[in-house]
Amino acid sequence: MPNSIIDYAILNANTDFNEIPFNKIDALIFAQLSYLNYSGIVEDTRSQSKGVYLREIAEHKNFRGIFQLPRNTLNNNKLFNAVAYSRRYGKVRAKFYEEISEKDSDTQFCGIVFVFPGNLNVISFRGTDSTILGWKENCDMLYKYPVSSQEISVAYVDKVIPMLRGKVIVTGHSKGGNLAIYSSVYCKDENKKKIKQVIAFDNPGFTEEFVNDETYLSTLPKISKYVPEESMIGMILTDKSTVQIVKSDGIGFYQHDPFMWQVDGTNFVAGTKIIMRAKIIDRTFNEWVFGFSPEQREQFLEGLFLIIEKTNEANSPTFRKWMENLLSNIPLALDAVKGLSQQDRALFSKVIRQLFSSMGSSVVATQKSYFNERIKKLPKIISSN
Repeated sequence: MPNSIIDYAILNANTDFNEIPFNKIDALIFAQLSYLNYSGIVEDTRSQSKGVYLREIAEHKNFRGIFQLPRNTLNNNKLFNAVAYSRRYGKVRAKFYEEISEKDSDTQFCGIVFVFPGNLNVISFRGTDSTILGWKENCDMLYKYPVSSQEISVAYVDKVIPMLRGKVIVTGHSKGGNLAIYSSVYCKDENKKKIKQVIAFDNPGFTEEFVNDETYLSTLPKISKYVPEESMIGMILTDKSTVQIVKSDGIGFYQHDPFMWQVDGTNFVAGTKIIMRAKIIDRTFNEWVFGFSPEQREQFLEGLFLIIEKTNEANSPTFRKWMENLLSNIPLALDAVKGLSQQDRALFSKVIRQLFSSMGSSVVATQKSYFNERIKKLPKIISSN
């Protein structure tokens, strides 16, 4: 039976890095640990301290506070304790925790460094934290390049790498993976030389401008990207890195959850291909997005989040909470749409029509592609029978 990253941490608790070197499963564990809130426990980049051992964090008086983010609280607790009290990770230290959340600039950023025995440093970037602000910045990527958190990630890497000894691995899940790649591409050359590997997990891609940049192409050999079979986030926009497919126990969007990814030894259980449902969603989304100019995308998204803000009477911090009030929000949303300018209302109508049109053409195109693949395989199938 396949394991999870929690199982992996427990099974290898007494195995040090000389026996099983740092690998992609370790990277996903520490990408996930970046979602925790270390404020008041781990010092920021202004500190010259050696950092805080994970066990010290587990025994800190404010330990419960690190799980305040409304996401995977129980599994995060299990994972952190499995890591903190193990021989394998017992000497890992956390340092340079930096978190920025600014509504005015649509900025949600978090980075942290984990220092391992043997002069290995893992820079981990947090993905979207489920807040409405975090998703607003995610959507900004659809028309803006670079977004604020991408610029901050470069400054963060350039700030911390000179203070680290040994080699560096940069990682992150979801938007964190996007920041891991972006910062590794555009950091200073002397810092880039110290980066041995970039490991990204189901991260949204980039604009055509970025992936055709020679600076990105020269960094590509260092980049590894992993996505589940039903990836919806990791196939957004474009990305020229080699994608490795992973099996997940999740269904639909829940495949994005790292705790659902299947682990076998020091490897992920390999998936076969991105499934048709995910291809249809990805094709629909990308065709829909690129059917409009960056200016139109910005206009639409600004209007969309203005509507969300006006319907958010409960002042819900997360999309999940907002969705729980969806029925009562619908009449408010309709009123908010009426309050938009005539130009904005016309754009909203056009965008929604285009969405349904893209959905229909994507279903046809994806099924046609699948059918053609099966036709090509028929001679082999017939000859084998």
